[in-house]
This record gives sequence, structure tokens and C-alpha cells, in this order.
Amino acid sequence: MSVESIPKARALASFIDLVEGLPQVMAAAKDVDGCYLYVNRGFAERVGRRARDIRGATVNEFFAPELAQSYAAQDAEVLRTGRPLSGHLELIVRSDGRLGWYLTSKSRLVDDDGAVLGVAVMSVDLQSQMDSAHLGLASALQSVRDSIDHPWRVPEIAELAGLSTTQLERLCRRTLGMSPRGVLQRLRIEHAVRLLSTTDLTAGEIAAACGFYDQSSFTRQFRAVLGLTPGAYRRSGTESA
Repeated sequence: MSVESIPKARALASFIDLVEGLPQVMAAAKDVDGCYLYVNRGFAERVGRRARDIRGATVNEFFAPELAQSYAAQDAEVLRTGRPLSGHLELIVRSDGRLGWYLTSKSRLVDDDGAVLGVAVMSVDLQSQMDSAHLGLASALQSVRDSIDHPWRVPEIAELAGLSTTQLERLCRRTLGMSPRGVLQRLRIEHAVRLLSTTDLTAGEIAAACGFYDQSSFTRQFRAVLGLTPGAYRRSGTESA
């Protein structure tokens, strides 16, 4: 499917209409082969290139190998399963080399006849609005990511962020739209999803690797967020492959 033919699709046109006037949001659409069909101004500024120079290229041409691999894997998972990626919290490198926290969502682009055209992507730059308290939060969350198997507690995270537990609670809800416990749960489950998709570890081993209290707690929280058990998630990925 050519880059020229897809922009006529109603799904892509609607997506462009939605994001074109939102420079604070980074938006892109890719075809099923990972080639960019469209990027908005916010995305072009993020990678430091003109939009016309990005169209037709892939993530490998604009991002470090480990980031490109991560983004491509996310796209493949969305295309393969049809499950959107919603509110994925990630730390990335901007075009100027600075680190930035983003909330990213992805979903399939589907034409009127049901044909899958590619993936639509939207990311919100959290750090562009961060003061010193936000930067402390970002640093603390990176520490959590780096040691996700640790049995983290909210007071520990607050201390790393240089905040009281009450300040951390307010900041997380204002910035990330969820409580500190919710953020911690999301980070653990995101790591669990990666392990379920890329390893043969048992559910018990994954629970320990992601810092859950035990396997039953892992299963309960995983199902609460994703609507199915870890085993069902792994089987669905295998069946869709």
C-alpha cells in the first residue's frame, strides 16, 4: 500500500483533523510496514526534522536503536492484537538530547471496509510543563523503573522525589492523572507485559521480577487493568501470531 493512497482513507483524514491544531501533542501515523504516513508539527519539532523529510521513513532513521526497537515493538503489538496502547508512561530523549517524560497512546487505523491501514500515535510531553517538583518526580519514577522488582512503597518514592507523600499524591494526580500507587502499578504491569511477550518466564517468576507481593496479587492487578489474566494475555498473543 503506497503512502500516496492511504491519506485518502477516512480514518487517517479524521485523525489528522483531530491533531493538526494541537502543537503541544506529538502525533504520527504509520503504515503496516512502519513507514510514516503523517506527522504533525509537534512531532517534527521533537525529532528536529521537517515533516516532509519524515514521511516515508521509519523510526530507525530518527531514534537511537534501543528506542526505535521499543517503538517498533509497540506498533507491532497494536497491529497484531488490535489492543490499543493507552497512557504508556515513558522516558525518551528529545532532539536536543534532553530527557523527557511522555504519555503515549497508540491504536490501529482501520479503513471503512475493515482493512488495517497502520497505527495512529499520540504523545503528550509532560516534562515541558515540569518545575523542580516535577523533575524530582521524573527522577524518582526512573529509579522505580530501574529497580522494578523492589517492593516499592509510596513514602520511598516521595522521599526520592523530594516531596511529602501528600505532595506526591497531588502531583501525580495533576500530572499523570492517577495516584502514586496507580503509577507504580502501571509501571509494574507494563514491565510484566513485556516479559509475557518476550520471555518464557512463569507467572510466578514474572510477579517476582516486577515487584508484586505474590502471584495472586499479580494476577488480580493485571486483570483489573487489562481485563484478562496474565496467562490469557500470553495465549492471546500466541494465537494472534
